[in-house]
Amino acid sequence: MPKSERWVLAGCWSCVFVLGFLFVVPVGAQEIVYDSGKRRDPFVPLSGQTGNLTTAPSGLKLEGIIYDPGKQSVAILSGASYQAGEYAGEALVKSIQKTSVVIVSGGEEKTLWIRDDERPPAN
Repeated sequence: MPKSERWVLAGCWSCVFVLGFLFVVPVGAQEIVYDSGKRRDPFVPLSGQTGNLTTAPSGLKLEGIIYDPGKQSVAILSGASYQAGEYAGEALVKSIQKTSVVIVSGGEEKTLWIRDDERPPAN
């Protein structure tokens, strides 16, 4: 085998050794701590917190909102995503705001809030 091929072969084996060493030897893991800044921790599901999911008489649960001021907002109701004007079972998704979704079910309009503390006080 010519000398130049031996150098190429040695270089390839060196790369394999170094890469293998990097993937096999554990590196000291650091714990990552989330600083919420007095906001809800996005890594904790809403369903694990009490008082944050609103259920409509139709049985739909508001689980999340992806708000877009350009009218492409999406509401996550009982695990499925809907836009305004679409039907979630028998309920029509009438409108989607930053913190709430208005649905019409059985001729009755109902507002579902993503969090109870954002609901306006009852008169």
